[in-house]
Amino acid sequence: MKLDDTVPLMLWRAKPDMSCDYVSRAWLEFTGFSADQAKGDGWSRVVHAEDLARWLDSCVRAFDAREPFEVEYRMRRHDGEYRWVLDRAAPMRANDGLFLGYVGACVEIHERKRAEQALARSLERERKLRTATEEASRAKDGFVAALLADVQPPTQAIATWSAHLREQLPPGSEAAEALEAIVRNAQAQTRVIDHLLQLSQGPDAGQKRSADGPLLAGVRVLIVEDDVAARELLLRVLRVAGAEPRAVPNSSEALQVVEDWQPDIMLSDTAMGGEEAYVLIRALRSLPAERGGCLRAAALSAENDRAVAAGYDAQLVKPVEPVALLAAVARLVQPARV
Repeated sequence: MKLDDTVPLMLWRAKPDMSCDYVSRAWLEFTGFSADQAKGDGWSRVVHAEDLARWLDSCVRAFDAREPFEVEYRMRRHDGEYRWVLDRAAPMRANDGLFLGYVGACVEIHERKRAEQALARSLERERKLRTATEEASRAKDGFVAALLADVQPPTQAIATWSAHLREQLPPGSEAAEALEAIVRNAQAQTRVIDHLLQLSQGPDAGQKRSADGPLLAGVRVLIVEDDVAARELLLRVLRVAGAEPRAVPNSSEALQVVEDWQPDIMLSDTAMGGEEAYVLIRALRSLPAERGGCLRAAALSAENDRAVAAGYDAQLVKPVEPVALLAAVARLVQPARV
């Protein structure tokens, strides 16, 4: 196939073995090569080293399949600068269909390629910025939610316990009016916290307990305490908060109640019967989840850290104030309700 050397295109022609046997004047002027330098495999020396394998792979695949192809790569100009080109080629055939090789043309696309790369970099920066912004927003929401979750139980406990104390006083008395003010303000603060939690946790958070409802409404709490007076006090405090408490004096009864009643929370005094509370938690944690092995439990103890290390989820240092007790139980039950 004879090619017109006056065409202002960088033309090339290659034999079936991929050796170059012709390049146009425009190709020679662009590269600064002589015709002899370009022949054979010399034409490949103008391809950028980073693009050479890709360029060669495109050529080999096309030559094997006898199909048209195009490939973008950087070509070295006569001044040593590499410029992006689009190389398009098609197979040549004789009248009888015999494969004669390929003929192709290179068109410089350097400015277009630079614009595409600049756009890609800009999009990548935007993606990274968006990702960083979203991560920062999630971190902020998580921090706010965690902070509010810590503040919510004691605030609710104050409102609940103050309301109970108010009911024990004569209506209209100064103490009753003072407690009424505490209840009113605590409930208002609880509503604000609930609203902020709903905003930070999404639309499903709206299904949480109303700020004016019982703090532990419907929560089943198992109390393991061998001291009768302490047991009765815990029962009373939890009932005031709307919980459904049940008390037993020892670990063997506790394990039976766990399986039969399926409580939400367990409170155990570590001072009863020597090591009984620790034997209890080990036995509890050995049970499968469906039988109570994952029951959230808090120890009422004067021993720092030992209870948590033994398997309890939380530790309340005795003597436990009613407000602190209710707040702790509320925190323990929250993960199961989210």
